[in-house]
Amino acid sequence: MAEARVGVRVADDRKSVTVEIGPVGEPSSPVALNLDQLTKVIALLGQARRRMIAGTPAEPLEGKSVETIVDPMWHIQVAHIDGSTLAFDHPAFGPTAFALPRSDVAKIVRILSEHLALPTDQPDKPS
Repeated sequence: MAEARVGVRVADDRKSVTVEIGPVGEPSSPVALNLDQLTKVIALLGQARRRMIAGTPAEPLEGKSVETIVDPMWHIQVAHIDGSTLAFDHPAFGPTAFALPRSDVAKIVRILSEHLALPTDQPDKPS
């Protein structure tokens, strides 16, 4: 597979982006997308990624550096499974939800309860 050049430029008015994908060293045609179109492309790319990694073992997140979104919009509710649904509005990916089994909910509650038991002289927000 040939190496690809990828470029994304947000318009000055932040109402659209121009996306350009093409082989390195060859011409390509830029495509302008509005927010809804960009969100759909991101969702389609996410679905493609999900298919690509299907069947490969997931690596643990412990010890890894991950992008942290401070104070996102969120919602939680009892799920249709024996657990809970936890949803976040990720600024890069849009609304994302996770159905967590009851055992994971119990682990999260235990860890967060331990956190709340810590002295409150610590910063309210992560840095």
